[in-house]
Amino acid sequence: MLTEKIKESLKKSWGDNAEALNCFCEVKIQERNGKWDCYVYAMNPRDEDEVMCIMKHKGWVGISQWFLSGLMFEYNTQGEFPRFDPEFRRIRADVLYKKLGGT
Repeated sequence: MLTEKIKESLKKSWGDNAEALNCFCEVKIQERNGKWDCYVYAMNPRDEDEVMCIMKHKGWVGISQWFLSGLMFEYNTQGEFPRFDPEFRRIRADVLYKKLGGT
């Protein structure tokens, strides 16, 4: 799941930094069939379940506010739950957004 170090970094990004994508995506959550990816870049300091992320879904890229608990229980047709991508390396949110095709 999320380490305390990652949580602290995400909490610092909440607010103005998140609005401007002036922070780092710290984790990537993947739907196992590849339908969507969620790159988490901010966490509400008062509610660790509430996060901001860049979503990529079937070619669409956008900014979303989600609840981690909701994301993690979105199972696919095979009954598989999403997973944290262990290979993901942090990247600036604004750079990733443009790289994924966001405008």
